[in-house]
Amino acid sequence: MNPVLPVVSAALAAALYLVGLALDMFWLKLLTKPWLVVALAAAVWLHADRRAGRLIAWGLLAGAVGDVCLALPNAFLPGMIAFAIGHALYVAAFLQWSRTPALALLLPVGIFAAAGLWLMLPGAGALTLPLVVYVLVIGAMIWRAAACALDAQDDALIHWGPLAGAILFGFSDFLIGIHRFHQPLPGAAFPIILSYWTGQALFAATAIRRKA
Repeated sequence: MNPVLPVVSAALAAALYLVGLALDMFWLKLLTKPWLVVALAAAVWLHADRRAGRLIAWGLLAGAVGDVCLALPNAFLPGMIAFAIGHALYVAAFLQWSRTPALALLLPVGIFAAAGLWLMLPGAGALTLPLVVYVLVIGAMIWRAAACALDAQDDALIHWGPLAGAILFGFSDFLIGIHRFHQPLPGAAFPIILSYWTGQALFAATAIRRKA
């Protein structure tokens, strides 16, 4: 498969989404937002291994579904569910890459999760329980990504890619949560999407590199 067309189309979709974001064009944002992540999923499906790689690909597709949901009015909860499924798939993939217990890493991850919940729960209302579950799932994803960095690897992407991607994904979700449940953050949409895309790209690149 020639990679040029998917790469160009994904880059064009991402650029158009940023234009739609800047101009607040609902339909342009809705139609272009998921395509970069869908392209990453296709690349992983074609070029990564059939075990962890397929889990990463399905996780990316779950993220694309979540992208569409978050772009729609009144679909925040389905978006949370889609992203939680994606994080669970990433946990399963990371466990394929590393079984290191990494119990000491639970403390910093727990502090991050607790700080987020402390800020967000007062404004969560009916989404309190889904929010708690979601934070626990993404915390597990960050923990298992960090565990991958404990294993000795000569390749920097394989060594640090999952952790860097998880931190960026967590940062993106943290900004979304603060913006929705704590207080509005003017201009947050750009760092949210750019950190999210970079995190997802690191997961995809790591999966492909591990097979290579």
